[in-house]
Amino acid sequence: MIKGYKNDIHLLKFDILNKQKNITHFITTRYGGTSQGSYSSLNLSLKVGDINSVVTGNRSLLASALKIKEEQIVFPDQCHTNHVKEVHSATLISDLAETDALITQTTGVCLCVLTADCVPILLYDAKEHAIAAIHAGWRGTAGRIIPRTIEQMVKVYYSQPKNIMACMGPAISQKNYEVGDEVADNFRIFFQDVPSVIKKNKESGKFHIDLWEANRQLLLRYGVQPGKIEISNLCTYDIPELFFSARRDGIQCGRFGTGIMLL
Repeated sequence: MIKGYKNDIHLLKFDILNKQKNITHFITTRYGGTSQGSYSSLNLSLKVGDINSVVTGNRSLLASALKIKEEQIVFPDQCHTNHVKEVHSATLISDLAETDALITQTTGVCLCVLTADCVPILLYDAKEHAIAAIHAGWRGTAGRIIPRTIEQMVKVYYSQPKNIMACMGPAISQKNYEVGDEVADNFRIFFQDVPSVIKKNKESGKFHIDLWEANRQLLLRYGVQPGKIEISNLCTYDIPELFFSARRDGIQCGRFGTGIMLL
């Protein structure tokens, strides 16, 4: 991954997407905002108990760093669903209720998902000039949010999976993602042929899920080429100085953003 600073905001970028001339993209960290306490400092979520005016200020700082208008950044109302919505320049926030994946072919619209352990995923089809931003927790992953997003890109933009680049940002790693039997059972059904996705800790007897690998397998199954997949391998739980983590800090912590925009 590529690290950089815009004003005081610390941004990360994916190697394969950074080589593309017709898009811009980013992953924020905790640095560069004005939130306090467990939200310190660049919390971008209005749904975790932070002061709304501070969060909108943080979003404004991000827009300024990206040299775009704040209203160009589109945040869906994430609810751990597998719902996919198309975004246009005239799309209203109310149109994106209970939505965890966004797609667009409209230039100047920045699609952004917020996470703090779940996997943020960016898709880019350079041939059809189409993008997607996906929030994939265990529910979204088990609910096939990646296949549903790709299916929509194929249907609406005539994308071919072999032309899609897919990048997965910072998320909780398998060693830190202990899950209950319900979650384990869901993943056991979908990934019977990939034993590395779900492992049992010999000492605790608990199961651990690899969300990165689970989503990589879904990408491969739906025709995305192995060489066009990039995984950050940065664990949100293990790097508190850079990332928020709901598992580490509690659900009422901040959220960082992962976004992409067509130029």
